[in-house]
Amino acid sequence: MSDANTPVRHIRHDPALRFTVVAYAYEHYVEYSIYDIVGFKDGNDDTPLWQRAGSHTSPDCVETLDQAEVYLSGSVKWDGCSNWKFDEQDRCMLHACSREGVLRYGLVMALCWDWMDEICPRWCP
Repeated sequence: MSDANTPVRHIRHDPALRFTVVAYAYEHYVEYSIYDIVGFKDGNDDTPLWQRAGSHTSPDCVETLDQAEVYLSGSVKWDGCSNWKFDEQDRCMLHACSREGVLRYGLVMALCWDWMDEICPRWCP
């Protein structure tokens, strides 16, 4: 990174967890925005669809993250400390239909934590 104040943007789709993670990596920490994948265009795992931000109906799918609703956000610091906010809970209750559905929340946060080794230059937990 040439400028510690300019983040590098990374995007990772996880079809198994049904989340897309957008990471903004700074020198000492990474900020994450996580989007719930509500489907896939033409059934192709490479083209996720997300819920439209501000929509009052569901599903109301969009194909670009700029129009999508953030489900979960947070940050992880160089030393491993993290803070998380479930943006979805501000709109309604978190919903899961199974134990696996509940686990996916923790798994996507763990995915972000594990990703730090690759994208945070000062990572040293």
